[in-house]
Amino acid sequence: MLKGREVSDLAIAETILTNMQTIMTGAEVSVRTINPIKIPDKEIRVSCDSIAVGKVSSPITKNKIVFALEAIKGRTLLAWALDWNAPYHVTNFLYFTTPNIKYIFINSGNAEEIYNMLPGGINKIIIEPDNIINIKDTGNYLRFVFFNQNPETVALSPSLGKLPDNKVSAINVNENFNEIEFYKKSGAKFKSAGNAIYLGNPMILGAMFSGNSRDYKCNVEKAFNKLNIVSQVYERRTNALKRLYSGTGCISYYSTPIMDYSKASIAEIKSAIESIEISNRYLQSSSCPTIY
Repeated sequence: MLKGREVSDLAIAETILTNMQTIMTGAEVSVRTINPIKIPDKEIRVSCDSIAVGKVSSPITKNKIVFALEAIKGRTLLAWALDWNAPYHVTNFLYFTTPNIKYIFINSGNAEEIYNMLPGGINKIIIEPDNIINIKDTGNYLRFVFFNQNPETVALSPSLGKLPDNKVSAINVNENFNEIEFYKKSGAKFKSAGNAIYLGNPMILGAMFSGNSRDYKCNVEKAFNKLNIVSQVYERRTNALKRLYSGTGCISYYSTPIMDYSKASIAEIKSAIESIEISNRYLQSSSCPTIY
């Protein structure tokens, strides 16, 4: 039989999880608006397919894509959503973080653009590579965000080197290969902790907010599954328009193939997206019904 304290803890956990499901639904709809939400001071564990408090867990469905650290702690949750398009709207990504997590962008490559995409409520700074050694312990969890650089060659300050390894981590965005590389801290250095693909800036942000490569990969798989489903709808639309406008000047622009993205490489997907975008612009300028 459960004791009074256990019953109380279970009730609190169930209430938190119910509220989290409501938060996910609401934040997902409020795209590009950051929502600071007061939450109980209980650890909330988040994975690709579930949210848990204590011994109680609640599933995250395949339709919801939530990028977050493995454990959310504190009294304020920051919820933010972005739309993911490829090139038509596919789904919305939901991001969870807290003010206690500080994101440190190393200024190279596309860093400034991604940095500027983040709303003001996110705890963020952007620094030059030479200033990494000057970053000191401020009591925050730190996530370094590199672009086209090997974090394993970077030396952290003695102050950060003394921190528990789980308080500092990094990702590197390899823009040449559309790849995200994850890193853990080991003393005053970073060591590799897995890699994964990305498609578009919202996925870069997803990696930045993710606690590990495993959950990130799982969410990316969800996203591409959704892309396949949505693409089938647009393929049927394109084929219908092709039949309807046969013999007109519009017909040539409906020949752009919408592929099975589950079997394609990132390079092939990017090329297909570009072709669809070009065809759509020509259709629009020719006063023809567009693909999307």
